Amino acid sequence: MKWQDIRKQYPQKWVLAEALEAHTTEEERRIVEQWAVIDALVEFFPAMELYKQLHKKSPQREMYVAHTINDEVQIKVRRWLGVRSIV
Repeated sequence: MKWQDIRKQYPQKWVLAEALEAHTTEEERRIVEQWAVIDALVEFFPAMELYKQLHKKSPQREMYVAHTINDEVQIKVRRWLGVRSIV
C-alpha cells in the first residue's frame, strides 16, 4: 500500500507499518515504496509499545511508527558505529 492510501484510510492516526519495498538514497534517506499496515492507533505511546513488542520478537522486520498527518514519511539512515564506553 502507498503512504497516500494509508493517509486516506487512516486519517489522524498513528500507524505502525512495515516496509515491504524500500531503498536507501545516496543522501542516506530511506524511501519506502510499499507499506503493510500492522495497526492504526489514536495515541503515540500505545503505538510505540506495540512496535517494541513486535521488534523484540522479530528484529529483522523493518517497521516504523508515523502519523498520517504527514504528507510523507521521512526516514534518515543512522549507521551503527559500534559499542561506545566511557573509561
